[in-house]
Amino acid sequence: MSDTPEVHSSNSAPASAKRTSVRLLQHVDPTREGMRQCLVTRYADRHGFTIRDVTVAEAPAVLYSGVIDHQRPPEWAGTVVGLTGVQPSVANRTAAAALLLLVDGEVFALTYGLGHHLIAPGYLAPGFGLAFNLRALGPGAVRHVTHTAMDARGRTDRNSVAVDQRIDTFGIEQYGEIVTRLVGKPKDIPLTFTQGRSRTAQITGSDSLRIHLGQHPEALVADLREILRIYREEKEDTEFGFITRVRPLKSSDPRRTELDTSLDAMLGPDGPQERLALTVPTIHLDGEEATSAYVLKVARARHMLTGDLALDPVRDAVAGLEPGQRLKALKRGSIQGYADEEATEATSSAIPAHKWIAAEANLGSSRFFHHEGQWFEIGDQHTEILHDQVDAILAEPSDIALPDWEPEQKDERTYNEWAAGETEGYTCLDRKLLYTQQHPHGIEGCDLLGPNNELIHVKRAASTAPLSHLFQQGRIAIEALLFDREAREKFVARTRAVDPDRELPDDWLPTTVVFAISLPNHENVSSRSLFTFAQVSLLQTFTALRNLGIKVAVTNITTVK
Repeated sequence: MSDTPEVHSSNSAPASAKRTSVRLLQHVDPTREGMRQCLVTRYADRHGFTIRDVTVAEAPAVLYSGVIDHQRPPEWAGTVVGLTGVQPSVANRTAAAALLLLVDGEVFALTYGLGHHLIAPGYLAPGFGLAFNLRALGPGAVRHVTHTAMDARGRTDRNSVAVDQRIDTFGIEQYGEIVTRLVGKPKDIPLTFTQGRSRTAQITGSDSLRIHLGQHPEALVADLREILRIYREEKEDTEFGFITRVRPLKSSDPRRTELDTSLDAMLGPDGPQERLALTVPTIHLDGEEATSAYVLKVARARHMLTGDLALDPVRDAVAGLEPGQRLKALKRGSIQGYADEEATEATSSAIPAHKWIAAEANLGSSRFFHHEGQWFEIGDQHTEILHDQVDAILAEPSDIALPDWEPEQKDERTYNEWAAGETEGYTCLDRKLLYTQQHPHGIEGCDLLGPNNELIHVKRAASTAPLSHLFQQGRIAIEALLFDREAREKFVARTRAVDPDRELPDDWLPTTVVFAISLPNHENVSSRSLFTFAQVSLLQTFTALRNLGIKVAVTNITTVK
């Protein structure tokens, strides 16, 4: 190969454009040697791919291309042989190319075929295409959205419409779901494919950007320069502001290593405990009320834990391990719930132990939280917005005023029974599970039913981390009582059986939910005391229930030492 880069340019630049996959690279030295460091070289070693230094217009570039020739028939060939007795003369051959270009100090990768496999994942800037679309799409010009629930349910929704729409018409939970892909029409931006055309092609933004780019060297570089300008300088359209509030960190994000190291240190004997807690994963919410014991398997040991699951025994199980091994041990270990203390009747699957750990950490000015095994980043500019929205929820008035939590009330069940007896108009329904076809493990409609049939969920917590579970539990109960006739009928029957004097009509529907919380040291719930993911959970619950016509309030219970 010649040391002289191949140069391609054109004096004529007709406005032809072709749909292309574009990725922005990160942590790259802005030289051809730096670009080469981003390439997965095994394709050159195994399949003879070539790497060439080239120049596109004035932009230094590297072209990596070739054919993956497996020299073996495709997987389906065996099925054809079995059905027909004929061996088809076919083999898999796949072409791929990646063109890396340096434009204004940044490296772009244009990929063709399976060319995205040619670039090491750690160099791909996460969310680049989505971030571009938040700045480039026109108002009310969204055609397709992919969004994923921010929990262990694993639910991903893909919604498409035939005509342009605003993002808020897609029913996305603004703090409970993550938008990962956005498709729509751009506003008036000076790119090759927008010039001289009455119809504008759609652009797709996720980690990559699918967009029509100029097919002549000067037009291509000009397009990339304009894309970079929009990405760097333009502000997100206010229509999309909520999308960047909370973002998951990709597995290839180098910050995850530093955050995992921080979490591993928190799990150690001298680690800071202020922002570390244990929470119930979403996948176990339905079975949690029926759970009396847990089996913790970690570091080749089996621990039987009875009663309410707490952080200390989980942390103690790994605290003695060497630094760097504690979090790994939890990832390899598991926690499983059981209805009995002999651990014979499981209420959950064996859930990886690290998914029960909640934590918060800062890197520089950025804030991150660990929730259900995943790291999330909350945008700096949105932290105060989140605080303000949570404070507004906490300021919602409530007619519920529960008595102080006295020392003799050792647990929630004792307190609920005592409070119902001491306070007129309250009925204790703690641990009165409703077993339905939709909820075979049982759900708890509420802990206390208030004077005006308010559903009151009571929680005594050593920190605010477990409150995310409380908020989710309240939402599950409300949705069941609203939409599951079997649950509603059983709730009415159970209430009448416990308190025959209470008037609860057959056609009763819930209207109000109250979260009654007792924190240590006379602390009140506030946006500053709540774990970030607990704030997200509260806001998510509040928004969802308000949309169902349910009033939501939070009240504090004073703890007496």
